[in-house]
Amino acid sequence: MQTRMCIAALAACLTACGGGGGNPGTGAPATPPVSGGGNLDAYVGTWASACAAHAIDTAVIARAAGSTNALTIAVTTSYYANTACTGDIIATQVWSAATTATYVGTVASVIMPGSVSASIDRVTAQLPQRTVTLTGTFVSHKIIDGQPNWCIDYAGGSVCVPDRIYAAEPAPFDGLAIQGSDLYEVKSNGVNYDAVERFTKR
Repeated sequence: MQTRMCIAALAACLTACGGGGGNPGTGAPATPPVSGGGNLDAYVGTWASACAAHAIDTAVIARAAGSTNALTIAVTTSYYANTACTGDIIATQVWSAATTATYVGTVASVIMPGSVSASIDRVTAQLPQRTVTLTGTFVSHKIIDGQPNWCIDYAGGSVCVPDRIYAAEPAPFDGLAIQGSDLYEVKSNGVNYDAVERFTKR
């Protein structure tokens, strides 16, 4: 039971590719666009999330080859034995293909929670068909309910990730914003934007 609960919790996290979850959007905010061009170069680089349940996501963002208005976002997850994410990395999770985020416009809006005023670069973000691989001395390959899984074994239990082909689907965010040294993946809620995940520049 504990393993299945961990699977469900991790699956919710994994769909973020970059991690986290936001409220489903009902469309773009009513706020009109404030500019016709985004500064995509500001997002290029390596970004790291805060520690959450043993794990830190690292997002490497680059300009998409052959495109003037798209980014690729490749996320690697590092797992630690303790919940504070200190000490040695015991497992590393890598996706076979990166998310693509295509710029569609910029709006002035607010990021929730916290009512942070921000310039949001709206994007159409797509997760491609992909597979996932975990490596590390604490990783094992198990069959659970007839399905193969990558499992990370902790002192108090294990967390498992299904080893399968994941179908292409929209990413759980539709906007990007930078505030100081922080990058936000955000999702429209029809009025403003909910934070899906926050990263800090490395």
